[in-house]
Amino acid sequence: MMCRNCMVAAGVLPCVRIWSDKCSSKYGRRRPFILAGSLMISVAVTIIGFSADIGYLLGDADEDHRNFKGT
Repeated sequence: MMCRNCMVAAGVLPCVRIWSDKCSSKYGRRRPFILAGSLMISVAVTIIGFSADIGYLLGDADEDHRNFKGT
């Protein structure tokens, strides 16, 4: 999993750098990307927090998963 994350980052980060270097926003070159990234991370963390509820709403039944409770 960590290797996959590193490979994705190695491909995505140079593209984002190129896009931000070409950005001519009135807020600067980097700020729009920082704001967009922050918003995406906030949404992802919120979804992770409600993942059990979302799974239940999408049809995940109790018998479909193990009863592991993390400590």
